[in-house]
Amino acid sequence: MELKGKPLSLGAKIVGALIALLGLTAKIGPAPELDIDAVLKVAAFVVLIFASVDVSLWLENIFGKKGGPT
Repeated sequence: MELKGKPLSLGAKIVGALIALLGLTAKIGPAPELDIDAVLKVAAFVVLIFASVDVSLWLENIFGKKGGPT
């Protein structure tokens, strides 16, 4: 099974957005003491894990070659 960068990066962005939305929803409802700053940091961390995949795809599109051994 080969993992592709674009779906993984998109999935990370979706998960990050869901974490932020669920945290905001929890802050409004059942957990008003929840530290929203921490929730947003976790959401950003999930997205930033795959930032190198995005940068790699951008560089591949700009320079037209894949990294790694050929």
